[in-house]
Order: sequence, then structure tokens, then C-alpha cells
Amino acid sequence: MASKLCLKRLNKEILMYQKENFKFPNLILRHQEDDILLWYFIVYDLKETPFENGVYFGKILLDEQYPLKPPNFIFITPNGRFETNKKICTTFSAYHQETYTITWNIMSMMTGMISFMTDIAPDTGIGSINTSDTERINLAKMSLNWNKHDECFNKIFLDIDNLILL
Repeated sequence: MASKLCLKRLNKEILMYQKENFKFPNLILRHQEDDILLWYFIVYDLKETPFENGVYFGKILLDEQYPLKPPNFIFITPNGRFETNKKICTTFSAYHQETYTITWNIMSMMTGMISFMTDIAPDTGIGSINTSDTERINLAKMSLNWNKHDECFNKIFLDIDNLILL
């Protein structure tokens, strides 16, 4: 169960994100209606990268002590940069509580995740993989169709065709 601080912080973030209908450049966020600690994202429109034209679905697992403790990030869509369905090691994830700061919010961490994803000379760590640009381009082309066969994606982003134009 989420702490009082966690609920206060998440309700504040939800209000902030609602102003933009949870949609930002390269990113769409949604939280699970019956579990405020479970969030979903779509990363898309990553121009001038091998991920261009890709639509990448994933989830954020917030700790019940968020923002005092960092979340975990998981990509579900194959993308050639991160293993699917595996927690990703970053400086702002649960793997590195020592470098995490409570000033980060879901949006700022996802901005960091997008930067980490598109880095041309990325660090490797838990959950990271390194594939060719050709492989990433091919996965990008198949990503939306792949997502549309995922039951969770269809439930959370039922309106995907209205959200993004590729």
C-alpha cells in the first residue's frame, strides 16, 4: 500500500500531467486506475534515431515509498536497446538508490530513459542489449503492430490511433 507521502506526490503529478492529457513530446503516460503504483508509457516519435517510427510500450513500477525510493522501468515492446520484460538499470531506477533523488518525477525520469535509449554510445547494464541499427529500424517498423497484439497495451491504450500519427 502506498504511503501518505507517495499518494500526495502521485496525486500532484497526476494533476500536473492531466493538464497535457498525459501526452508529451515522445511520451504518453497512463496510470493503472486501480493501482496508482503501476504506470504505463509509450515512447514514440524518436526522430533521426534508429527508433524513428517506433512505438514502444512499457511500464513503471513505483515503490510504495515513492518518491523516497526509485521505481523500476520495464520495456515490453522489442526495441533492440533494452531486454523486454526485464527491469532496466539506470541511475534513477531501483538498482541505484544511492544516485536517485526525490526531485525527479515520473516525467523527468522518462525523459532520462528516452535519452538513455537513444544514446549513440550507450552504457550497458542490467536490462540493456546492444543490437545493430538495422535491427532497431526493423523492430521500429514492427513495433505498433506488435503492441496491438498485446492484451495489456490494448486495454491501456485503446485510443492509440488517436494518440499518435505515424
